[in-house]
Amino acid sequence: MPSPTTVIRPGDILKRDKGLHEHVGVAWVDGRVLHNSPRQGERLSTIDEFAAGRAVRIQPTSADCLGRVLANGARVLKAPRRYHLLRNNCEHTAHYVVHGRASSPQLLTWTLVALVGAFVVLR
Repeated sequence: MPSPTTVIRPGDILKRDKGLHEHVGVAWVDGRVLHNSPRQGERLSTIDEFAAGRAVRIQPTSADCLGRVLANGARVLKAPRRYHLLRNNCEHTAHYVVHGRASSPQLLTWTLVALVGAFVVLR
């Protein structure tokens, strides 16, 4: 949970630890968080639900992207999709809402680590 003095603006990317990776969401206009979870897919939840008792880090986004965030977020909420680790995880959803394109840097990093590990083992 962010400290009480921390200001979370709509469109900010929110992150919390989840074991070996991070859970990622986007601050929404009504104080909730738009995110994607394995059990419930793309949805809005309270900051407390998103935090799940862990510290939330805020990655501020530019105020001039709020229009894009609202438009992309509305598309997601109109037709929410199920979670899929490789094609539609929490990072895919958050990056689509904020940047207009789905991407998952964590997935890319873990894939590269696995490939390098396989190369080393098979060498």
